[in-house]
Amino acid sequence: MGMDDDRALAPVGDGHLGEERTELSFEQAGQWLVLSLTSAHFFDLDLMLVTRIPGNGAIDFVTDQGRELRTLDRCRVGDVGFWTMTPLPHERDLEFSWHQSSLIQRIVRAIGLERLPGLR
Repeated sequence: MGMDDDRALAPVGDGHLGEERTELSFEQAGQWLVLSLTSAHFFDLDLMLVTRIPGNGAIDFVTDQGRELRTLDRCRVGDVGFWTMTPLPHERDLEFSWHQSSLIQRIVRAIGLERLPGLR
């Protein structure tokens, strides 16, 4: 899927952006947008889900759809992010999936969103 397809990249709901952070960890709760050089990542730390929204020119990954977050090893402004995700049921031969983001530019709370496309 490229950026020219019909998928909606906007959050659903009457959400807005709230506080900004320099680092995200499991100590936080709620929904967060992590904006990197090439993509956005939506973290729902209440449901422990993450999804990636590829930016212009970014390659789609099999892990872009919403997945259960397993670890949040590194997620801070000015660094590349790294986290792992629980495999989907059909991926029973995998222990986990992982993602390394491009350089993180901004971490901001998303308030009042119901979901993002791809999230269960």
